[in-house]
Amino acid sequence: MTSNKRTALILFSLMLLAFISIASFSDVNMHVNGHEMGVVGGFFGFVLACGIGALALLFALGLTGVVLAGVGILLFFIFAVVLGSIALALLPLLFPILLIVGLVALFSKRNPA
Repeated sequence: MTSNKRTALILFSLMLLAFISIASFSDVNMHVNGHEMGVVGGFFGFVLACGIGALALLFALGLTGVVLAGVGILLFFIFAVVLGSIALALLPLLFPILLIVGLVALFSKRNPA
């Protein structure tokens, strides 16, 4: 059994024991908007609210991650286009150097294979 499963089982058993102990007190009631709410309904409402909040947080973080990844990819392409245009603009300045390198390669002594 992995530690994640063991931790989940321990947490589940503690929650079950807490639920059983809360459900055994029948005289504890609360009033929400003038309506009497029992312990079991309040506990399930709390768990439901926590679950909905966790799902909302998960979706919000996922959407934020997707948006930030898209912005990063867009910035990468903008940076590549800017560097490429600068390289193309400076290409005529490299022509004399490329000409000399080509002449040296043409007249260099090579052994025929």
